[in-house]
Amino acid sequence: MYELVSPINTYAVAKYIGYLLMIFALVLTVPVGAALLLGDFSSAYYYALTSIITGMLGFAIYKVLPEYELETKDAIVLAALAFPLISVVSSIPMSLTTGMPFIDAFFESVSATTTTGLSVAPTDAGPVFLFSRAWSQWVGGIGIILIALSVFVNPGASAFRIYKAYSGEKPIKPTVVSTTRLIGKIYVAITVIATAILLLSGMSLFDAIAHGLSSVSTGGFSTRPGSVGEFGHILVPLTIAIACIMGAINFELYPEVLKNPKKIAENLELRYFFIIAGIGTLIFTFSILQDPGIQLGTTEIAFQVISALTTAGFSTLDMSVLPDSSKAALSGLMWIGGSIGSTAGGIKIFRLIVLAGLIRFVFLRFFLPKETVTPFRIRGRIIENDEMYQITVFVALYVVIVIVSTYILMLHGIGTENAIFEVSSALGTVGLSAGVTDATMPSILKLVLCFDMLLGRIEIIPILILFMPRTWIQGAR
Repeated sequence: MYELVSPINTYAVAKYIGYLLMIFALVLTVPVGAALLLGDFSSAYYYALTSIITGMLGFAIYKVLPEYELETKDAIVLAALAFPLISVVSSIPMSLTTGMPFIDAFFESVSATTTTGLSVAPTDAGPVFLFSRAWSQWVGGIGIILIALSVFVNPGASAFRIYKAYSGEKPIKPTVVSTTRLIGKIYVAITVIATAILLLSGMSLFDAIAHGLSSVSTGGFSTRPGSVGEFGHILVPLTIAIACIMGAINFELYPEVLKNPKKIAENLELRYFFIIAGIGTLIFTFSILQDPGIQLGTTEIAFQVISALTTAGFSTLDMSVLPDSSKAALSGLMWIGGSIGSTAGGIKIFRLIVLAGLIRFVFLRFFLPKETVTPFRIRGRIIENDEMYQITVFVALYVVIVIVSTYILMLHGIGTENAIFEVSSALGTVGLSAGVTDATMPSILKLVLCFDMLLGRIEIIPILILFMPRTWIQGAR
């Protein structure tokens, strides 16, 4: 935070926003191609026009501004601005092609780019809309910034700071660009595998592609109003659950497993993922049994637990009919989320492992002499004070945002249980809904949930830094 005593270099941030706009212009050409293949020439026109204007604006910014070296604070602000900016741009063709009010199109776009899956769209929006939404989730899963790093940005300090601000991880290859390209290859590979398996499970080509894109990105948008529950074949939810787990695993694990398959069993986060999934299944099952009016099989229960924990948000049942205890169980899983370095949202399993270890560490210190130097370790890795502070602050802010957002929903007449569930889903970038989110909800609530989705995807601290006066103004408090 001390680095933000001086404001950011707005020209440097603007220069890299130019890069992002040019990249996103290329991203928008994919829905153009899909619209042409589907024979929807009107949608192709609107997406093409948006792509051209976005690309021209990005190129103009790129040409006018000189090259700058990004500082860490500039990279943090860039990461915070990327998703809201891209959401605004993509909501324009989405509104024009479907006739949705702009606020609804913006909500849908934010939900897509943050890989959430909450929806206020009409059920008859058409196949181009369904594909573009799934495509936006896939791009949002890997992150437009990582795409820009792999294509435009040269290796160096700026690239490293952007990567660090966006992912919070150290590069797994010698350079950031080689790291992002490796992550991209892994992402494409598991998407192709998921799509192929969905085809084999009985889906049509269109459905398989759309669900392949939205399951690996743990996005949750489906081509059917009833989500996965409308597909009768038992292999469909099983395949989607596998694809969601693949997306919720830290991508750094994949190249390690290729070299040494034993790394799967040794990975702490993955081990705890399955332990939490098992415990969550037992709790969810027990809560369902308390209501004899709801009959769910083991497969449906396990699928819903995996969908919540991976923050994918697919469903095989109507969440609004669940008892409050079941909604509470799923809310807890949505809070937890998947692995760091994955497409999943939530607090993340590693942070919770650190907090649990920190609690144990504090109690152990009572039995040691005060002068004893005892570094805090997790599986042999020393957790530095700065990292502990960031994790603690992140979790505290997460809880505060849930409380404040829930209270706003309650002020508009939504019951406590449903309000907590909906906010947990938005902040965890999950997409499960208790029936609260729809086109008729007040605009203020749509904006609250949009803000929660953006906070969950960008991980709170960077986007809150945008609202600090000293970020922009010299000498501000």
